[in-house]
Amino acid sequence: MSDVLSVEKKHHSPLVIWGVLVMFFIYQFIARSAFPTVLTEEYMKYFCLDAKGVGALVSCYYIIYTFVQIPVGFIIDRFSLRLIAPFAVITCATGVLIFVSTQNVLIASIGQMLVGLGSAFSFLMILKASIDLFPPERRAVMMTLATSIGCLGPVVFGPLVAIIVRTFDWRSVMIAYTFTGYLLAGFIWYLIDDSNRKNSTQNNQKMSIIQSLKIIISSPQAWILAIFALMQYSPLSALADLWGTSYIKKLYDADTAVSSFANNMIYLGMIIGGPLFSYFAVYIDSYKKTMILSSIGCAAVFAAILFSGHYFSLYGMFALFFLTGFFSSATLHFTLAAVLLPREVGGALSGFVNMGSMLSGVILMPLIGYLIDSSWDGTIENGLKVYSLADFRFGLSSVFVTLLLGVLFVFFMKDKSPKAAE
Repeated sequence: MSDVLSVEKKHHSPLVIWGVLVMFFIYQFIARSAFPTVLTEEYMKYFCLDAKGVGALVSCYYIIYTFVQIPVGFIIDRFSLRLIAPFAVITCATGVLIFVSTQNVLIASIGQMLVGLGSAFSFLMILKASIDLFPPERRAVMMTLATSIGCLGPVVFGPLVAIIVRTFDWRSVMIAYTFTGYLLAGFIWYLIDDSNRKNSTQNNQKMSIIQSLKIIISSPQAWILAIFALMQYSPLSALADLWGTSYIKKLYDADTAVSSFANNMIYLGMIIGGPLFSYFAVYIDSYKKTMILSSIGCAAVFAAILFSGHYFSLYGMFALFFLTGFFSSATLHFTLAAVLLPREVGGALSGFVNMGSMLSGVILMPLIGYLIDSSWDGTIENGLKVYSLADFRFGLSSVFVTLLLGVLFVFFMKDKSPKAAE
């Protein structure tokens, strides 16, 4: 990546810039995970949808998030963060406001897409800051640490939302969330000062979008890393971000708050696992070997969740969800991509690999909903379809197949020392 953040160093320490971007990352995680997992049944009632419909509605976030990744990467490479970051937060918050202000599914879908558009900037801005502001041996740590901290959003606010909506209308809670976003946008605009960036970037040679895309698309490693990202991220997009709470409720007949807390053990696992896997990669001096370990572990634990869940107590399932997040947290493919391909294509490359991650939601959220609905036995209560545990297992089996494919893909990756300089 080009050194687009060099000017900010004159005004704030790297950790300050990195920290305010992580604040937005936490914020958007609440919108994309905490609300859908806790409020799945409320969405079904409010919009009169079945499992297939709510899966398609929530996946609208992933559709726009996924397919704007490459252009967002170019934007981040070329424009002021002081303008980009507040715009992204405002777009995300406004999307939530639109979503809760209508019962029209089409308009609500547009709201979800706006949430996805704003959120699309969050992780790529952190990748940018991590690569431009920190030395090589710290980049993977800063990237995974950001992901870990971002996961505090659903871990803390998922159960909190479940508790709050017992007292307050869920739509009022989401509206309050939107105005918090507007305040956050103002805070970010005030704190990030890159007023001299224009003069700095005028002296940097920029690779054209066509040149960058040619390099990325012609690289087998870029494709392998993007496809692996899709597979590695599938438990988060499919389970943690939508179906996990419903699955636990059905498996243990637990209430929403307890089920949400259990589901968010995935994110707690990521919080702890991300930095540990990064340090482990540096310790053994291999990205690839670390990702082999994480992918095999993730597939094995998910198999236990899906096919052996009835042998575990609720607290045992807490542990399994935690381990799923732990093994999913080795998002080293972003750092590996940055060192395998030319630095000049960094923004577009990060977008390309992250697009792979988010395609998991585009594909699996509606697919799981379709599979669950196709397995439904026709039971209806209070006007809503009632799905069995077998229905959920049938739908979520698609995630297990995806994880097995991920184990195969990681063996085709090239490796590079995490300690290597540019």
